Amino acid sequence: MGDGAHWSLCPPPFSSPLYSHYSCCLHCPMLAAVIYSATFHVHELQSAPFSMQGPPDPMAVAVGQDVVLPCRLSPEQSTQDMEVTWFRDQFTPFVHCYRDGQDQYGDQELRYQGRTEMRLTNGSVSLRILRVQLSDRGSYTCFVRTDLGYDEAAVELQVTASGSAPFIALQRYQDGGICVACCSAGWFPQPQLLWRDPRGQWLPSLSENVTQDGGGLYTAESVLVLASGDSQELACVVRAALHNQEKSPPTGLFYFSDPFFQNARPWKIALSLVLVAVVALSIVAVYLLKMKGKYEKKIAAQAAELGDRDSKIEKQAEELVWRRYAALIEDAKVVLDAGTAHCDLILADDGRSVKRTDRRQDVPSRPERFHPWRCVLGCEGFTAGRHCWEVEAVLDGGGWTVGVSREDVRRKGEIEFGPEEGIWAVGQWAGQFQVLTSPQRTLLPDVHTPTWVRIALDYGLGRVVFFNVDEEIPIFTFPPVSFHGIKVHPWLWLGPGTQLKMWP
Repeated sequence: MGDGAHWSLCPPPFSSPLYSHYSCCLHCPMLAAVIYSATFHVHELQSAPFSMQGPPDPMAVAVGQDVVLPCRLSPEQSTQDMEVTWFRDQFTPFVHCYRDGQDQYGDQELRYQGRTEMRLTNGSVSLRILRVQLSDRGSYTCFVRTDLGYDEAAVELQVTASGSAPFIALQRYQDGGICVACCSAGWFPQPQLLWRDPRGQWLPSLSENVTQDGGGLYTAESVLVLASGDSQELACVVRAALHNQEKSPPTGLFYFSDPFFQNARPWKIALSLVLVAVVALSIVAVYLLKMKGKYEKKIAAQAAELGDRDSKIEKQAEELVWRRYAALIEDAKVVLDAGTAHCDLILADDGRSVKRTDRRQDVPSRPERFHPWRCVLGCEGFTAGRHCWEVEAVLDGGGWTVGVSREDVRRKGEIEFGPEEGIWAVGQWAGQFQVLTSPQRTLLPDVHTPTWVRIALDYGLGRVVFFNVDEEIPIFTFPPVSFHGIKVHPWLWLGPGTQLKMWP
């Protein structure tokens, strides 16, 4: 499901489910594919006879320290002839790669060069990262493959930075009291500044301000007004968000003597005079503002009315699109074709639902069967007319994709999911709902992932439209194409632990 333009030094196997998301770097001409196959001896892999195990909880480390991201094989076995790749958002450039008995650095990310080491002992394929930076935080994937299969595990890395002890400064007299500021810098994630009196009670602050510098570190400042009669001793504490760590000033509590508050009292008289003047001016200003407010309210009401009208027109347009494709179309009762289903897919007896188990079924090998992609087609193909059906995501374990494909779509080897390959589809992938457009996928961040999708096919116009049945709104319409008289079938792809059901 990728759309990139080059080969990495440490590419994933074609049958890896991750490859469908990260193959953006592996799409190239047929000649390059032949050369690559001859060089690396790519095989169609099955589920591995081992499993990868990462830590159950996120790893936490401070900036500048070294960290080991654990990853182990179960059962333990030699890693000498294995290919091990650690990567983040995309397969290449990678974080670290080990293949053919040695480390590979050709396509390593620049920010990790000279900072990674692979630990291959007693079934361990752990990765050591030196001098951790803030940019290193996030999710890592440990991917291992052999001639017998592959597996992967995820590791979450959290990076922290412990900043300076809080610094307390007297700023000015304010409201008959003393304005005190507390500041601390160099934290990650964002810290919290708290004021505390000698009894351990927390005091409310007047204002708080948090900024972030170019390196991603946070500086926090909190302001407190200490009035006469309040406790004249206080401390400022900075609390880290991730580990609930606290830091206090090295001098402990600060004490303010009575003369400070006595010097603040003359400001009360000045403040009272200012307030009287402000009240007098306010009375004059209120009358003028009332006159102005009448006209502003009238203008605001007219603007709101126009906004409501535009919103109604937009909703009516969406409803018309829904009604056009939700009615006057022949409902197709889709029955899935077991002869095209990947060997890891299990179809119901009536062919109306399918579930992915990642356990190879004892089915005969045939040219029509998809491999290595976990796909299946509908039995009936369409060469004319307007048809629609619905797909329900009963279980969404590892993503799913639904739509249509031409009958001549490739069933073996690498498939680029998109119109150029003969596939028109939408689906949930890597936590995002997206459209499989070419040359790049179209992300739909504003669309809530539906559990029920309606597919409408107008063969004559060459149009494929998708709707969110949960909200009865259109999702996406592909540009018109010509099917050239080739049959078009319902098409499904299932991620790990996913089950889809056909309706009606």
